Amino acid sequence: MSAPRAAPSTLVLALALALAGVLAVTAGCAELRPVLAPADDLEDYRAFRVAAAEGTRLARAKRYLERHPSGTWAGEVRTAFDEEEPRYFAAAQQSREGIRRYLADLPEGPHAEAALALLVAFGSSMQDAELRDIARRVRYDDAKLEAAAVQRRAVGEGILAAVGVLLDDDVYGVPRADAPPKLRALLLGKDAPTWGGVPARHEDDHFFLLPTRPERESRLLTLEVSVIEEGGVVRGGRVEGSDLFVRWTEADQIVRLDSSAADDRTEAEVHAMGRLEGALERRFPSSACPDARKDRELYRRACNGWEAVVLPGAKAGDKDAIVISGPRDRKTEPPAAGPAQSPRDAIDR
Repeated sequence: MSAPRAAPSTLVLALALALAGVLAVTAGCAELRPVLAPADDLEDYRAFRVAAAEGTRLARAKRYLERHPSGTWAGEVRTAFDEEEPRYFAAAQQSREGIRRYLADLPEGPHAEAALALLVAFGSSMQDAELRDIARRVRYDDAKLEAAAVQRRAVGEGILAAVGVLLDDDVYGVPRADAPPKLRALLLGKDAPTWGGVPARHEDDHFFLLPTRPERESRLLTLEVSVIEEGGVVRGGRVEGSDLFVRWTEADQIVRLDSSAADDRTEAEVHAMGRLEGALERRFPSSACPDARKDRELYRRACNGWEAVVLPGAKAGDKDAIVISGPRDRKTEPPAAGPAQSPRDAIDR
């Protein structure tokens, strides 16, 4: 005897629930993609998404697929390229200038050979010179894109490198003049003089561009690194800068943020802490170091004589600060020269 059939309404309900589950999983994966994607994958994808001109968009799509053939968004970018490129070539065939633009944007595109043939068919005594000019401009544009990407990456790399030095055991409990090579290099900077002592503070300007329309926007982050001294030896350090977290987020995610907007500042703080928590976890493991945040602090933990505090500025133009203090018992204690200075004291200074 065959099993009784489910009522139609029951089948419809089961199918609806199954479909809802699939959609929920799909949405969850889409939300996770930017978090799980490598930084260069996300950077090239964002460059593709923000491109307004059709030729630029296709050039960046091709660039993404060449660099990330199995990238997080490879399917989406490949579909867009396959649909848009034939239309772009068809429109380009209407004039010599259109063909020139196609070759400038896609010198190795799917229709590059056909475009060259059409260019020859149009005919001109200036043809060779014009083709050389196209190739030169393509190389120049590629070099500019690569240089801009390097500048943006340098922002986050500079911040995390400074934090990494301040998490090193060897930098604490010694006079600044006897600072280990890592700290000396950090405080002297890239263009270090060949004479003189080690300064207590160093500033490094990071310029970068955002590919916005109609014109690219320039940004500047002045990254400030300083040491906190007590009794003639180094006891802590600070990494700070005006709108530090906003500029960091703009450089990493290639987005334009308004440092005076509360929502944008919050987005920047979330991004910064996502990067910083990984760097701080080794020294301040969450399993052993309790969260001791106060007031507006984004982070405060203390473990084994170490302490770290992350405090954002209250408004646009204020400094965001990352303050770290090292253990007091790593070296022989010098004679006391005043009350100990905690990271919070250093922030309030």
